[in-house]
Amino acid sequence: MSEQLTLKAFFRRYFLAFLGGIFAAYFSLAFAVALSFVTYFQNAPLADSGFYIFLAGAALTLLIVHSNFMIVRGRPRWVWMVAGVFVACLLFVLPMIQYTPPRVIYVLALLSPLLGLLFLNSNGQREMRTRLVEIRRQRELIRHASKASRTQR
Repeated sequence: MSEQLTLKAFFRRYFLAFLGGIFAAYFSLAFAVALSFVTYFQNAPLADSGFYIFLAGAALTLLIVHSNFMIVRGRPRWVWMVAGVFVACLLFVLPMIQYTPPRVIYVLALLSPLLGLLFLNSNGQREMRTRLVEIRRQRELIRHASKASRTQR
């Protein structure tokens, strides 16, 4: 197998670009959830609001995992879901300034989705997604060739 198709060579080239986007998404969610407890749901009992915030965070986490899995499988349009999560986290956190949240957490909650969008738009991420589409097409060609050879027997 050629060097371009090995997993080791692929990870050596694109691992940091891929993980940067993933970790930025998780930090965005974590900071948004942490700030929501301090601001929007400050007076609500933890038993009532905590469960729903946890469910929303879990659903968004599953969405991020599934979107990144689809990106790795060579479906680059799923990057829009991850970008949507970044934008949603940013829009969720922006109005919290009126509650005077802890400044460090607020700044980190603003920077992490912006950094995630920057990671998604980076040359490394774009190149990785293009390469993953090429790999998916090569897999499909191999799959179709093996089906054709089985039907000829």
